[in-house]
Amino acid sequence: GSGGLLERMKETGVDVIGLDWTLDMGDARRRLGADLAVQGNVDPAKLFSTKEGISSAIDDCVKKAGKTGHILNLGHGVMVGTPEESVAHFFEYNRNNSFY
Repeated sequence: GSGGLLERMKETGVDVIGLDWTLDMGDARRRLGADLAVQGNVDPAKLFSTKEGISSAIDDCVKKAGKTGHILNLGHGVMVGTPEESVAHFFEYNRNNSFY
């Protein structure tokens, strides 16, 4: 919910800014620049999708984040009731693919 403050957050001198799933990664990256690392921001609800849907959400996030300075994770943690198989797929897909 702090998308309106991204530029001000950057001015604090932090090394990484965590982004929740409500922000478009591409927009956040444009606003923050490539010199600041970002963390996030796959929508945790995507883990209720198919494996293909989860993979697509990861691909979209990584593409928009750029080739450097990105820590892939969920944009707000794992929701109650999320299938464990989906969480496992999220990590396995990330580990088994060379995005950068």
